[in-house]
Amino acid sequence: MPAISVLLPVRDAAPWLGASLASLARQTFRDFEVIAVDDGSRDDSGPLLERWARRDPRLRVAHTPARGLPAALTTALGLARGRLIARHDADDLSHRRRFALQHAFLAAHRGVAVVGCRVRLFPAAAFGDGMRRWARWHNGLMTHEAMAREALIDSPLAHGTALMRRPALERAGGWIERGWAEDVDLWLRLIADGARLAKLRQTLYGWRQHPASATRRDPRYGRDRFLALRLAALEAGLLAGAERLTLVGVGASLAVWRAALTRPGRRIDVIDGRMRPGHAAPAPPVVLVFGAPAARERWRAALTANGLSEGDAFVFVA
Repeated sequence: MPAISVLLPVRDAAPWLGASLASLARQTFRDFEVIAVDDGSRDDSGPLLERWARRDPRLRVAHTPARGLPAALTTALGLARGRLIARHDADDLSHRRRFALQHAFLAAHRGVAVVGCRVRLFPAAAFGDGMRRWARWHNGLMTHEAMAREALIDSPLAHGTALMRRPALERAGGWIERGWAEDVDLWLRLIADGARLAKLRQTLYGWRQHPASATRRDPRYGRDRFLALRLAALEAGLLAGAERLTLVGVGASLAVWRAALTRPGRRIDVIDGRMRPGHAAPAPPVVLVFGAPAARERWRAALTANGLSEGDAFVFVA
């Protein structure tokens, strides 16, 4: 049995698929298989996968109707034989030492369920300041605690970078189609299940930016679906059964969250986030709506100094 099974969902990725597969073929760690699921591609992706599979027996290909990413990943997981499960996207690139370094890390850290790495975005002309800010944020979250704290801001661990222990992945329920971002959904379930995340300091994954990428065109990654995901996580966790809460924030985002959190019989106390955090802690549970990292750090320090525990008494959303 291979040590690592790499799950590679593919949908209309022919322009980039060859380079992506080549980056896997160049891995210095050799004990792995690649399970590619052609998820209803209408371009040359399917035949291209078959040609690569004839050259490299480690590549196994399944062809399915177009059912979406969570279903493709579930199909790939069902075919996988490894105890460690890696993700890799069909338009991205993995550094040749990625699997070697991640495999060694998990071997040395038995208490870690998932390890990722830092990412680089490419090509530079295809993304703007927003994605640059995201990359700086993602690459700065280097501990489980930091990733767990920011898990309702965005995905704290880039999905394609992950190497996971299969038992932890299956215990959390694997990938589930809920009409929103499957990666954030999975990280939240893993964290709730007690699994620990880690991230290597090395930049071992290239995330290709282009207009046809799923993060830009799939409605599941839209603003409204992220709001629904975050709201569901709050109502199942910090706000479960809450008849009163404190909401801190500014502007349009604050108004959106106030409307989303309103329930019959629930009282929402609103604090203007432009104010400096006071000496008295707001009444928990507290939901803080801040997109700017500096604002989050300012309020995080103030609430912690007032004896409130993040995750148990307050949480940040974006």
